[in-house]
Amino acid sequence: MRISQEISDQHLTKFLREGSKDAFRVLYDRYGVKIHRFAFGYLKSEEEAEELVQDVFLKLWDKRHLLNDSGNVKSYLYKVAVNSIYDFIRRKNLEQAFQEFAGGRTDEADHTWDEVVYNDMMAQIDRLMAQMPEQRRKIFKMSKEEGLSHDEIAETLGLSKRTVENQVYRATTFLKDKLKRNSVLAVLFISLFF
Repeated sequence: MRISQEISDQHLTKFLREGSKDAFRVLYDRYGVKIHRFAFGYLKSEEEAEELVQDVFLKLWDKRHLLNDSGNVKSYLYKVAVNSIYDFIRRKNLEQAFQEFAGGRTDEADHTWDEVVYNDMMAQIDRLMAQMPEQRRKIFKMSKEEGLSHDEIAETLGLSKRTVENQVYRATTFLKDKLKRNSVLAVLFISLFF
């Protein structure tokens, strides 16, 4: 069934939840340019704004089963966009902090070395996160990587908000404590997650 461009967001959301690619296309046509314009206003980069739009709609498709039929898909898209903008800015700040740590070298050999060291640091953080209990790690990633609120995580996982807050606090404390031994990693961790 081909979906009309005039269909309401509420009906599009219902069809999207059922896996309709046509509903997805209509939503993309309706909001893609607007989100691009919104993102460009913050990122000041055409390439990053385009990447962000793709990221927002990929998340919409991946999380379509969580959408509420009566909810506002436009608000959801902009919320994901705002969280993605924060992630882009956080990542930029992290890369800038790392470049400053590495001394701002610009020749290709040094750049390759910096990238190897950076990737190693991120692997260390991933290894530390793997040491956490599975639920704590999942809650932490939902909070810090996906940008979900404590209420949203609690609802998704069927937990109390207090449990979610407690798990995020414990995960953050664990990582900060383990990273204290390496002050550079601690700085990068704080830049990445806060």
